[in-house]
Amino acid sequence: MERLWCGEASMKYPKQWIVMVNMEDEPKTNKAYGDIYLVTPDKREAYDKAIELGDSMGENMVISGFDDTPQIGGFEVCCP
Repeated sequence: MERLWCGEASMKYPKQWIVMVNMEDEPKTNKAYGDIYLVTPDKREAYDKAIELGDSMGENMVISGFDDTPQIGGFEVCCP
């Protein structure tokens, strides 16, 4: 497992879903960090794993990786 800030993890794994365990808050910077348990492109799998883990590995969280796809009016715009 790799320990990262949530923002750093979302940039490292773009367009992926990340399950983080053993979450802690840094009071000085007000940022959360934790251990990466699972990285998957499937949102449902990530949430199922987080539910399965419960509190067995400390507090957990599911975050989405950074997605830089431009959006207009709720639709994704893809350019060839």
